[in-house]
Amino acid sequence: MTTTTTTTTERDDLISSLARHRGFLLQTAQGLTEEQARRASTVSTLTIASLLKHVADTEEAWLEFAVRGSDAMADDYEDVDWDKVAAEAEANGGDWSASGWEDTRFVLSDEETLEVLTDRMAQVAAKTEEVLRTADLDQSWPLPEAPWYEPGETWSVRRVVLHVLAETSQHAGHADIIREAIDGQRTMG
Repeated sequence: MTTTTTTTTERDDLISSLARHRGFLLQTAQGLTEEQARRASTVSTLTIASLLKHVADTEEAWLEFAVRGSDAMADDYEDVDWDKVAAEAEANGGDWSASGWEDTRFVLSDEETLEVLTDRMAQVAAKTEEVLRTADLDQSWPLPEAPWYEPGETWSVRRVVLHVLAETSQHAGHADIIREAIDGQRTMG
């Protein structure tokens, strides 16, 4: 009897894990109408379409950080007075939306249809795989200044990918709850 052993690399594991969890998120959108995909079916304002957008945008931004460092996120953070934002949020019981800083990561345009959003996820996934096939997973970059990062903290490419994986997994779970509230359909469990 001959046994064949397949050895995967860390890169293969990261790429396949990301693909699996992206797949869970994408599965929640299958069979939905545009109206259903944009429906906030729980007390949260999150929708399946807004989660698709956010996950693609987040993955793209973090992988760009993995390649270029904090310069890749400069436009997102450079004009923000984080001390003021944090103080105003704290004064409002931790409510960041009351701080005047607008978080548009989940806001959809009319052009961002399910087809557009799923195509975008596929494009971002292909770019991520391309980066992960060749990137130095130990390369580290300082994080941009923001209240949710420790001052002077650095992340390696590996840590960035693990963060993207966690973010994708968490939002796939959110989407599963939203979908179940829309029509009873469940992706997991």
